[in-house]
Amino acid sequence: MQIELALFAKLSARYPVPGSGREPRPLEIEDGTRVGALVERIGLAAEPRITFVNGRHAADDRLLAEGDRLAIFPPIAGG
Repeated sequence: MQIELALFAKLSARYPVPGSGREPRPLEIEDGTRVGALVERIGLAAEPRITFVNGRHAADDRLLAEGDRLAIFPPIAGG
């Protein structure tokens, strides 16, 4: 199945598929893939991160579905 993967800020250098810039990219994954498994697959498991699926906060155990948009951000701090 296919999802869209969007990596932001410094994480954008870790896209597992080729492309230019920081645009979201389509990604083929197996049925039954969970957010945490995909994060591990692309090498971000040890990175502090915030994940969203279709614009809503998502935990690592969230099951991904065809057409989902997974967005991963580094933590943001400021005042």
